Amino acid sequence: MSRQPDLIAILGDGISARCCTRLLERSGIKVGVDTRQRSGNPAVMLSGATLNLLNDCLGERLPTGQYHPITRRIVAWGDNDAVSVKHSGIAFGAHQLSNLLPQPVSDIRAGTAADFLVFAAAPFPESSHQSFGKRIGSAAEAVLLCKEESNACWIESLDSGWIFLIPTGYGQGWLLGVGDELDTLLSRSRYLQRRVVVAEPARAIFETAPRMLSRLSGPNWLACGTDAIAFDPICGDGTGQAAREAVLAAAVIQALTDRDCSETSRDKILEHYHSLLLAAMRRHLRLCVQFYTSGGCTPWWRQQVLDLIKGFEWCSAQLEKLPEPKYGLHNFRLIRRSTAA
Repeated sequence: MSRQPDLIAILGDGISARCCTRLLERSGIKVGVDTRQRSGNPAVMLSGATLNLLNDCLGERLPTGQYHPITRRIVAWGDNDAVSVKHSGIAFGAHQLSNLLPQPVSDIRAGTAADFLVFAAAPFPESSHQSFGKRIGSAAEAVLLCKEESNACWIESLDSGWIFLIPTGYGQGWLLGVGDELDTLLSRSRYLQRRVVVAEPARAIFETAPRMLSRLSGPNWLACGTDAIAFDPICGDGTGQAAREAVLAAAVIQALTDRDCSETSRDKILEHYHSLLLAAMRRHLRLCVQFYTSGGCTPWWRQQVLDLIKGFEWCSAQLEKLPEPKYGLHNFRLIRRSTAA
């Protein structure tokens, strides 16, 4: 890229795309949006911290009062009995969160030339993905038989996978099964089998293993969102990660639009973006290893751990080739670390 970008094109319509668009619009940068369709999560649960981050990105409070509160998390992991702990969050049914997010101000017309592209959905300029394992997930609507537990989410490990229950209303919710088929997992459950009934066959089948593009930035583009870098749902941080990617992407673009930004600096800033997301994936894989190590001792669980360790080692090898990050985020802006204080 030989000059500062004047028009930024956002390609996508997920959490990252919406948040990045709003952050750039608020900073006065000209943005065009191509709302490529993508399949959203059937249900999602947000922690208080993630909700606050979304509000900060959007510059307004999401009208969440009508959505379902989650006050407990019940965990039955490994050989341990179920344990209930306090939890503060809200749950959304299919497409509810997406419908709450503000629409972009401007759309890209056919033939419009942009100076910089933000790919928040496929296809990407760099199409090579690194996948850190293989474990299929499926989701289905469920009826809660214990309606008094409608404020509690559940996670339960089994010999060949795990199940996560998100209540989305009184007596209703969504089941996510990872590993074996959802019906098979539920039939082997110690707890959830007698608490839920699947309302209809699984409506969504998808890959849940962590994965990312081999390159997340180039001379006039960067990639973000769950199509570009996806976390394992076991950590329950997918929406928060998507928002953090948007914050970083918007900060990078704002730095690129600085008229004093040299071509050398632009290259370093884009390399910084790729490096930080690579480091985020490595941290995520380390955390996943802890969960999968304690989830069970069958061959299925051991294979997941081996795949995650290989992914961690791959990320470490890639980071060793990159320089130490020279920038930091401060008030949604990218600044040199020497001046961050």
